[in-house]
Formats: sequence, C-alpha cells, structure tokens
Amino acid sequence: MNYVTGDIFVKVPSPQTLKAWLPLWDCISILFLFQNSDVADGEDELPEWQIYWVAGLALLRTVGHVLAKVDAKISPEHAEAIAALWKGFQDDRSKSAIFWTFIDRERNNLLKTYSFGAKLAWDDNQDAYVEFEGGLDAFDRFREAVYWWRHHLMALEHELLVPTCD
Repeated sequence: MNYVTGDIFVKVPSPQTLKAWLPLWDCISILFLFQNSDVADGEDELPEWQIYWVAGLALLRTVGHVLAKVDAKISPEHAEAIAALWKGFQDDRSKSAIFWTFIDRERNNLLKTYSFGAKLAWDDNQDAYVEFEGGLDAFDRFREAVYWWRHHLMALEHELLVPTCD
C-alpha cells in the first residue's frame, strides 16, 4: 500500500489527541529539511544531513514508543486500540515492513552501534544524494516512513473518535 498521499506539509489531520503526533511533527520538519537541502557542495559532502538522519530515525521510533508508553495509558479504549495496532505490525511484518526494515533497524544501527545504512552517493549526472541500503534514495525512504506513521495515527484517531456499538 502506498501511504504517501496529499501534501504532508499543508494537510493538518484532525483531530490530534494523541501525544505521538508531537514527535511525528518533528519528523515532518526534518523531512522538509531533507527535501529542501543540499547534501554536497560540488565534490564536498555537507555532513549536516547525518545529524538530521540520526535525529529523524530516533524520532520515527519515538512515535511508536509514545503510542505504547503514553497514549496507551489514556484510557482502556486507547490501550486496546494501540495494542491491536502493535499486534498487527508484529503479525504481518510484510505489511509493516517500513517499520521493521527501516525505522526499527536503522534506529537500532544508529543508536546502538552508530553505523549508518545511509551514505552519500552520486548519480549518473554527478548529482549528490543520500543512498540507503539496496540503492534506494534514503530521503525517499524517510518520507515513506513519515507518511506511514501519519496514516496509522489518523486511523487510530478515527477509531478512538467513532463510538463502537456493542
């Protein structure tokens, strides 16, 4: 499923009752920087992207931690909905591959061993970009992850807003 829809910089989902939106908005700010900054000046690398990469991956993972450790304590309904979301991530890792193969793994690599899955690369036109494992554009991968979290937070907000009939 493609979660990248709409302009994430201007579309403000409503409601936003979950605390997990706070680190996601920081991720959106970092995404804006990635999409509007240069990673090289001629042949020279501009290493600022690495600081934002580390912060961005830590924040992407923080969204999930805040859901599980803060938002799940708001009410029994929150706890149940968030537990079901996590169970879905764990039960079908292919549907949540962006979490397991990118957000969780890259965050662990960075924060536990300070090894980067992203590196500076040059395309055929000698333009610099940041490449992720397998030749993917790292900033595109980050973008996918931000939109993926937005999708799940919006779905949770909707689920928690709409009363269930028993």
